[in-house]
This record gives sequence, structure tokens and C-alpha cells, in this order.
Amino acid sequence: MFSLFSKGIFILCAFCVPSVAFGQYLIKGRVTDASSGEPIPFANVALRGKAIGTTTNFEGYYSFKTSQLSDSLIATNIGYRMRSKALQTQVTEQEINIQLEPGTAQLREVVIHAGENPAYAIIRNARSQFKHRQPVEAYEYTSYTKIELDVDNVSEKFRKRRIVRKMTEAIEQAEFLAGEDGQPILPMFVSETFSRFYYLHSPELRKEHILKTATKGVGVKDGNFISQITGGSFLQSLNFTHNYITFLGKDLLSPMGEHWKSTYDFYLEDTLAVGNEVCYAIEFKPRRSSDLAFTGKIYIDTTRYALREVEATIGKEANLNFIDKLKIDQELTMVVNGADSTWLPNKTRFMIDVAQLTNKSAGMLAKFDLYNQDFVLNKKHPLSFYNPNLEVAEDFKEVTPEFWAKTRPENLSSEDLLARKLIDTLQNLPIVRTYVDVAELISTGWKKYPYVEFGPYLYSAAWNRIEGLRLRMGVRTNSDFSKHWILRGHLAYGTLDQRFKYSGEVNYLFSRKRWTVAGIRYYHDLERIGLTPDKIGDNKLFYAFTRFGKVRGSYMQTDYELFFKSDVIRNLTLSGSIDNRKYEPQFPFFYKTTPHLGENSPRQTNFYDTFVTLEARYAKNEQYLMDGNERITLGTKRIPVISFRYVRGFAGLVHGNFNYHRFQLSAYQTLQMGLWGRSNYSFSMGYTPSVVPPMLLFPHLGNPTWLFNRNAFNLMDFFEFVSDRYVSLQFNHSFEGLLTNRIPVIQKLKLRSFMLFNALVGQQSLQNHEFIDHHKLPSRTHYDYGSLDPSIPYMEIGYGIDNIFKFIKITALHRLTYRDTRSQNFAIKASAHFGFN
Repeated sequence: MFSLFSKGIFILCAFCVPSVAFGQYLIKGRVTDASSGEPIPFANVALRGKAIGTTTNFEGYYSFKTSQLSDSLIATNIGYRMRSKALQTQVTEQEINIQLEPGTAQLREVVIHAGENPAYAIIRNARSQFKHRQPVEAYEYTSYTKIELDVDNVSEKFRKRRIVRKMTEAIEQAEFLAGEDGQPILPMFVSETFSRFYYLHSPELRKEHILKTATKGVGVKDGNFISQITGGSFLQSLNFTHNYITFLGKDLLSPMGEHWKSTYDFYLEDTLAVGNEVCYAIEFKPRRSSDLAFTGKIYIDTTRYALREVEATIGKEANLNFIDKLKIDQELTMVVNGADSTWLPNKTRFMIDVAQLTNKSAGMLAKFDLYNQDFVLNKKHPLSFYNPNLEVAEDFKEVTPEFWAKTRPENLSSEDLLARKLIDTLQNLPIVRTYVDVAELISTGWKKYPYVEFGPYLYSAAWNRIEGLRLRMGVRTNSDFSKHWILRGHLAYGTLDQRFKYSGEVNYLFSRKRWTVAGIRYYHDLERIGLTPDKIGDNKLFYAFTRFGKVRGSYMQTDYELFFKSDVIRNLTLSGSIDNRKYEPQFPFFYKTTPHLGENSPRQTNFYDTFVTLEARYAKNEQYLMDGNERITLGTKRIPVISFRYVRGFAGLVHGNFNYHRFQLSAYQTLQMGLWGRSNYSFSMGYTPSVVPPMLLFPHLGNPTWLFNRNAFNLMDFFEFVSDRYVSLQFNHSFEGLLTNRIPVIQKLKLRSFMLFNALVGQQSLQNHEFIDHHKLPSRTHYDYGSLDPSIPYMEIGYGIDNIFKFIKITALHRLTYRDTRSQNFAIKASAHFGFN
């Protein structure tokens, strides 16, 4: 609870006209967070025992005049411990800077004798205004973004590490960066970005055009990729009038969203002047501290019921990994253009305090400051203008100090200048450069050199029954070599089969803006039925794991490919390829070359496949980052990604053995379920009317290993079922902390529960089933290529616990149908992932 004084009313000096007009004392200063050095906006500052005071502005500064003094000054804010500082009663002008320590958030005690909480009616009216307000057709503005990454929580054990001993002097210099009694921090990266942001309401499109960027960091190059991630794109979408604030793959519940009443407790503190408006000040906190919800304060305009300012914090009690604190401060301004008006953020501050991973490590502090100005309403651009949604000017690095001096909303502080100096010192230390190189290798899997990169090291070594010890190394050029030409290749060798495997690829990148690339590739290596990278997805660990052990169903693949890919219009990517592929099975495999002769047909093992592939992929509002010559997708926002693929095989063309057609349609999507968590589904269907070997049908991805794979049927054996027509659905739902947050002991472990359901309906025609020689296969090899009964779907369910020790996931699985086979009907599988979510 607050003290007796803090239960009183803080009166703004703007309302204290006699004190302002005739006062003889001036008190000013700044209120900051003692652990991070960040300013605390909207904090209450007042004289002890008197109803005289004010609130801090967005930058944490305050100032007021008074004709009376008390012995001390008090600062309070929700989520912080109250702090007082002594005043000098004989001094007429005093600067008092106050650092507040984070503390337990508690709302003031409210006794309601009749009716409902008075804050409810205000929030209800504000939500009604949000829903019925006529949106503007478009808006745009310029943005200035400042980012700083610091090392904090520097423990004695961390200081004793070899690399840190070399940095000790810099750490000692950095100790005052957080304030006179704050915690020491060590700056590692700073950036400034100037950009223009555009928004179109219908269809909803966004674009950020980064005009100028300056970066300085330990192990960071001032390049195009860094420029993209230092812009303000993700901050521009922060909107507390929406139901959720999406961050790190989590849906944080907004105090102004549809779940406001069931998620939060509210307290109407007062009416205060914010700028030129009188606003309701409403404090809020989550009903359960472990929920993904905020603690803080909102200011709602008393006349328009518009959201004017927000201060929101999530503490370490919430079910987020390695996050001590997440804090968002936002100030909105009304933009008017004739009869049209809207409220837009003009200042946003975002701070993430990452906890120490171990007691021998340090924490990390990330601070983002965004300032918007020069607003323009209802200036619409052609739809093509918004593609791509993130663009970097070619002259983004050509900038002078005078430009930044003119562009910055406020001058760099002495702490900012010291941070830049310390970064210059650290990045020149040889041991720091070595650690940066090692960290980059671990995170990307590639070792970078000028012009070329080697890797990925996850695939460097394996052992299996066919190759023995398999050694592999890949190489690719980067954007230092060429902005358009891309060369790739790999070389592998098996000590048992004593065969070299290799590939070579030449690509030409025609356009980055409308991503267009063409190339030619040669590939000769060992592969497995149904375990190609395009079926496994982005699970690189699982793909590496399939190179170990018996490697059943393997074949040597020799492939010549010519391909083309282009974003023909926004959201739509078309690709095509021509391939000639040779299959050499490394197990007993025979197919009938003349099927109508039945058992009298000649048999063949190896075969050629000459085919053309056409694919269309639609991903509305998908966002990308450009990393040199690579394009990285950031996914879509809750919109299905739909793909259609057609493959046509040609017999007699460049040794091709089969004429065939193959069609496949797929879709996947993430769904927000509010308090119930988040769901993902993947839907797929395929059909081929042709008679071809199993490799050219649809071999369903099984997984008999102990490692869980979300793209597989995890209780199905490898190539246990093969279909020439099928429909599949894979559904996964994460309850987040909905269940575990309500169990007192488990709550502190931040465990999360989930469930899944996989179903497959398929069939293999009699002609395809009889096309291969089943009886010639030894029973011990189990190459079944079985057919599903179209009236009985294959089904499996799973459930389990995620986030064990912050990164382990345990899944229990039950096979519901086709239980009379050699495959497992029940299994417990594990997987691991590391992240801050």
C-alpha cells in the first residue's frame, strides 16, 4: 500500500495558481529507474505533508513553484517503492533528481458502497469511442528512433571471467550511467535512425522507409541488415486500444482490450492535466501476477474519451522467460486535418530488462525511444508504393553530425556520449572480437570471412550405416562478393562407402525490392524417402539427426535444376523449376517397368525423373528482412499462408521414365485465442492420378525417433504410409499459463501446458500399390509403403508440458488408429528451444 500521504490527492502546479504566481521556491529535477537509468514518466512528485506537487513529463522531468516548503520531497509511481529526498529550506531554487527502486505493484484500497467501480464506466466509454470512431483513410509521419543495448546486473562472478577482466576498466567507468544510486551498466550498442512511416487503412498496409541510420556497437557492422532492425517498425504497431500487444510471439493482454474487466483490477486515481487536456488517471494491475498482463497507469481524456498516455510494465512474475521487466511508455497526440482527426503516438519508449541466464553471467538491457512528428492525414499512395513494407535508402549511411544534431528531438546526454566512447574502446579489444566471432558462429552456424562463409557446422559430421563417418562442409558467397551473383556448394565424404558427395549452385539476384532470383544447381548426395528439407521445414536439428543411425530408405540423388522465383505482385510469389533427377536406392527396391504384365514384368531399381514444378504462394502482409543476399521472413499477422504446387513429369525427356501429374495445396496459420492461449494449424491435401514409384507419390513424414518434430506424424514410422491422394490436418494449441498459472507451486516454475491433434485421410490406388515389388523386400527392412484405408483416418493426439528449465518440451503421444502395426502406440518425446518467450 502507499503511505498515508500517497493516499491523498496530488494537485498539479498548473491548478495551484496562487503558488505559481507568487511562489518564491522553484523545485525541479528528474525521476529515473534506479535499475536501468530510464526516465519514469507520469510519476507523482510532491512535498511531504502538503497537497503541493506535480507529475513528471514523458522524459521524466518535473518542475513546480511553491510559496511553502516542507522538509522533504516525495516521488511515487505504481510498480516502484516510494522515495523521499531532503529539501534545503533556505534555498530558493533546487534540482532534486530521484531514482526509484522497482517494487511490488499495489493499487490503492477502494471501498465501493453502491454501484460499480467508477473506473469501469470511463473505460467502457473509451472503448466505445475507439470502436465507433471513423478511421482516417491514411496517415504518414517522420520518425526518429534511438536504441541502446547495455550489459547490466554485472556480478562479481561475471567480472572474474577472462573476457570481462579485460573490460574491467570500461565497466568501472560505466557505473554512473544509471544514476547516482542506480546499478552499473555497460553499453554495447547504440543506434539512431531517421525514417518515414506510411499507413493505409483499406486495404491495411504499412511501410517504413529508412532514410538515415548511424550505428555503433561491439561486433556490429553498420550495414543494411542492422539498419532494418534498428528502425521503429515494431514500435509503430504498439496500440493499447487493440486486444493484444504482440511481443516475442506472445499476446500480452491490453488493459483497454476486450478482456479488460476479467484480467485487470482498476483504481480511478484523479483527474489531472496532461498537456492541454484534463484526463482521468486510472491505475491498473493484473488479477494474477503470472498472467501476460501489465501493471501501470492510463490517462483518458475527459471530453473525448481518447487514450492520451500509457505507462505499462510487466515484471518477472509474468510467464515470460529471462525477462525481469518489460516497460512501455506512450504519449499520443491529436492530429487534425480539416474535418478529419485521429490520435497517433508521438512518443514511445520501450525497455526490456533481460535477466541473468546463470549466476556467472550478466543481464542485458534494451532501450528504444521513438519520436514521431510531421503528421499528414489522408494522403493515399498507390498500392504498389507500400511494397516492400520495409525499405532502406541507398544513401542511408551518408549522414553528417550536423544532420543528427538537427534531427534529434533532444541533445545527447553526457551518458549517451560516454556510451559511444566506451563502445569504441571495447570493440577494439582483441579478446572481444574473438568472442563476437564465436557468438556469431553459434547463432548462425556459419563462419564468415571476406567474400565467403563456411558452414553450417550443425551438418559437419554424422555417422550412419551406409556412409560410416560422414564429414561435410558447405560454402557460400556473401554480399561482399557481389550484390547480385550468389555461389553455393558443399562437399561431403563417407569413410565407409568411400564416396564423395557434392553440390554447386549459381544464382543471380535481379531485384531485391520485388524479390526476383534465378539460378542453376547440380546436386549429388545421399537422401531419404520423405525426409527432404522441404518436408521437414525449419527444424535443422531434426534434419541433422536423420543423418545418423541406420538411415533406412536412403538413395543417392543426382539432380540438375534450373529455377526461377519472383514476387510478381504484393503478397504473391511465383516460382518454377525444371529438374532432371536420378534415383539410386541403397536398399532392395524394384519396380515393374511394364505394369500390365503383372509378375512377368521386368524389374528395375534405378530410375530418372524429368519434371517441371510450378508453385504459387500467397502470404498477405508478410514481412521480410534482408540479410546481405538472403531474405528472412518474419511471418504474417494471423493470416493464412496458402501455397499451391503442380508437378508435371515427362517420360522420354532427358532419360525421364515417367509421365505424371501431381497437385498439392497447403495452408498454415496462427490464431489468437485470447485468455485461452494461441493455436496453430497446418492443412494439406494432395492428388496424383498417375502410376509412379513411392518417391514420386506422397510419402507421409513419420518420426520413430525420440526427438519431437512438429511437422511430422510422431507415432508413424518412416514411409509407413504412402498415398496418391490425401488430406491432412495438424493442430496445436498452447494454453500458455492458463492452467499452470493457477497452481501455486507450479506457478513459480513458469510451466506451460499444450495439446495437439494430427489426422490424415489417404489412399493408395491398387495400381500404385502393385507397381513396386513388395515380396522381394526382406521383412526385416520394413519398407512397407503401406496404404491407408480411406474410411479410417490415421489419428494421434498429444499433450504435455513446455518451458521446463526454460527450454525443454516434453510431449506424451497416443496413436488412436492403425494400432495393430509394429509402430509405437504410445511414446514420450522431447524437444528443446531457446527463446525469451
